[in-house]
Amino acid sequence: MWWSSVARTLVAATRVERRWCDPQDLTRAAVALVAGSVIGWAVDDRMAWAMMMVGTFICGICTLLPATRDRFSVSLISGAVFSAAVFAGVYLHELGWWFLLFLFVGSYVAGLWRAFGIVPGIRSCLMVIGAMITADLSPDVHQGLVMARWIAVGAGIVVVAQFLPPYGMRHHNQRRNLAALYGALAGYAAAGSAGRLPSTPFTLARTALGVLPSFARRPAGPLFALYGAAEEVRRALKATAHSKDVPRAAVAAVLRAVAAAVRSGRAFDLDTALGTSAQELERWRGPEADLVMPRLAEVLDLTRYTLRRSDRPGEFDLGEHHLVGFPAGAARFGRQRMAAELRPGAPLFMNTVRLAVGAVAGEAVGRWTGDFGGHGLPSHGFWAALTTILVLFPDYGHTLTRGWGRSAGSVIGGVVAWALLLPDVWNHGALVVAATVLALLAFCALLMGQWVLNIFITAWIVFLIGGIGLFPTAEAAWGRAADTVVGALVGMAVFLILPTYHHNRLPELLARWVEAQRDLLGALLDGYARAGAVDPAVLDALRHHVRRTREQLEAAIGSLAHEPHSHRARWNATELGAIQAAVFDVGHAAALVHGSLPRTPSDAVPETALFAAEVRDHLDRLAEDLALDAPLRTGDLRKAFDRIASGGRLAQLTDPTQPDGISHARSRALTACLRTVTSVEHLERAALGRAA
Repeated sequence: MWWSSVARTLVAATRVERRWCDPQDLTRAAVALVAGSVIGWAVDDRMAWAMMMVGTFICGICTLLPATRDRFSVSLISGAVFSAAVFAGVYLHELGWWFLLFLFVGSYVAGLWRAFGIVPGIRSCLMVIGAMITADLSPDVHQGLVMARWIAVGAGIVVVAQFLPPYGMRHHNQRRNLAALYGALAGYAAAGSAGRLPSTPFTLARTALGVLPSFARRPAGPLFALYGAAEEVRRALKATAHSKDVPRAAVAAVLRAVAAAVRSGRAFDLDTALGTSAQELERWRGPEADLVMPRLAEVLDLTRYTLRRSDRPGEFDLGEHHLVGFPAGAARFGRQRMAAELRPGAPLFMNTVRLAVGAVAGEAVGRWTGDFGGHGLPSHGFWAALTTILVLFPDYGHTLTRGWGRSAGSVIGGVVAWALLLPDVWNHGALVVAATVLALLAFCALLMGQWVLNIFITAWIVFLIGGIGLFPTAEAAWGRAADTVVGALVGMAVFLILPTYHHNRLPELLARWVEAQRDLLGALLDGYARAGAVDPAVLDALRHHVRRTREQLEAAIGSLAHEPHSHRARWNATELGAIQAAVFDVGHAAALVHGSLPRTPSDAVPETALFAAEVRDHLDRLAEDLALDAPLRTGDLRKAFDRIASGGRLAQLTDPTQPDGISHARSRALTACLRTVTSVEHLERAALGRAA
């Protein structure tokens, strides 16, 4: 199994992703890089040129990575923190080997930042790398401060470049995530009962809106409203998923039109994309239309409002219902994310420990190897350490894939740079041009894969060192590739020593999802007892928790293919597929329960409170059995439902006060409870290894 696991990670490491950075962001980063290179060359100081390129390159990468904040904030924060880190590294250089203690703490903090997502975690690692650069390379405090000043100038150029046009719509990143959310809704609408709606687009859109500070939320009011409308559309689509009377193509076309208009900010995209779909939906009649059409109409109205008022967004009346589930302020939102992710034993918690240990180990090994017996460069500990930091990820597959990919790319890049520099025809001007072109190619290849990216990064570093003229280029070419291989090996070794394997975590992750679903279903079923019993803010927080635990479960299942011990998992691939289908089915049942909550006192069914208590107890026992890997106690929920339905008034559907003699409120409650029982039984059969 180990050999097959290594083979799979090697194949994944050689994959080329056809992904490009945002063209406007790429243009601004390229302008900043060229400007820094030209200014550095014009001052006729090779060290100034090299350090300015380092500042513009690393801070330019920070602006190219997908962000939830606006580009100016990202560049300003990244530039300021990176500049502060390189200045701190100058003084840490004087500590010698004691610097490793500060490196341990800094890497641990960088690992904590990954709680906000992979991209923020990578940016925080780049900040730590800034401190390592001057801590290793600065010969003394005076020269180190000179290096740090030029790096800060390069970072400042990146910030200034963000003022370049085109400026686009406000809250570009929030719009991009909302557009992806409506695109996912469109795909689910088209698929009907055969499709599954992923929760990730909801999480990403919610995160993008949640990081907005308090003063920026009123101008972004229509976007918060669009997110809330997406939740309503989701429930309506789930409620009508099995209906054959829904014009799915037309509904999907409307949602795709909304996605295109929200992304571009142009009303033309909305009107053109709607086409004949709006006319088809106008002719749609029936109970499904009464459920779906008001939601679609609200979404279209909100979209047109955002397009019509994009020049004066502050006039939107942001009601409290649009902010349901969003903590007041970005700081509180961030604290909640951090607290939710950091638990002893959690993958992210273990990854912070691995990052701290790996950074120290990489730096120590890099210093210990010296100049590789005359075949490399001195003062290169950070070259190995930065690779270790950027290789380590919370799961086995990503860590080994990045380790092999970065190693292969650096070896290829080192060989290419060495071969290009063999002819003695390179003057300083030619080296400057070549280094700038290679850095620009690295920007273009940023999202294409680790091995492709590192070909250009390694070649750029070699030409950068050659442009300085302090060291032989042959040693730079071989030394940089060797450092990367050493750092990648250290990172992979640290993961194997302090591993996080998901094959033995699946029961725990499923148990955590069951616990989250227990709270959500209990709150929803309690909501039948009286109208308005459900607090929307509490409900949204519970729903978000369910989504996060579901994403963690699905990510763990997706990681099994690369793990060497995947055969030891409690469930095989077929059974895991059945569990994923059952998880979605339970979520579908929760959406149906929410859609039938009483709006008036006459719609309330107090007897559902008894069933809600039974659901909580049953799911609590199920979660306990899963967490302890004990035999599952099944069948109790069906018996409890039969007892409550037959012994109470829940199953009494006659109502003389109604025109047709039927209590529609009790009918809806009975159907929702029965749907809940069926979905939980589906989950239990799947967890037992018997696909439904």
